[in-house]
Amino acid sequence: MKTIQDELKELAAILHSNHSSKEEEYQRKFLSIQERYTSEEDCKAIGDFILNGYKELSSEATEIDNMLSVQERIKEMKEIIPLSYIARKYFGKSTAWLQQRIYGYKVRGRVYRLSEQDRETFNFALQDISKKIGSLSIP
Repeated sequence: MKTIQDELKELAAILHSNHSSKEEEYQRKFLSIQERYTSEEDCKAIGDFILNGYKELSSEATEIDNMLSVQERIKEMKEIIPLSYIARKYFGKSTAWLQQRIYGYKVRGRVYRLSEQDRETFNFALQDISKKIGSLSIP
């Protein structure tokens, strides 16, 4: 017999799936859980599940906001310094690889983003390029 935790795990799996009917399936499953699990302890578990969902949404919204902010700042910089140079010189990768991470492109079913180490490398690259440009002068 399934426990409420098992049911909520299945519900989370539906929520994170990619099929087109996931919203209807999620609603059906959620209503079924609500009808069958009515004890105070079960209601608390359902409430915690919903609260964690809101926290996850908030976290995702913050991440998207950060990603858009980075994209906006990079948009201006791309006209001055090509991403291909940064990708090749500082990451040893292709321009496509760097763009996938900056713009959060989905590749082979997975969304790629800059890791914390990648961000540090990117920031180092910008500072290094800034120093090189700042020290350049024509006699």
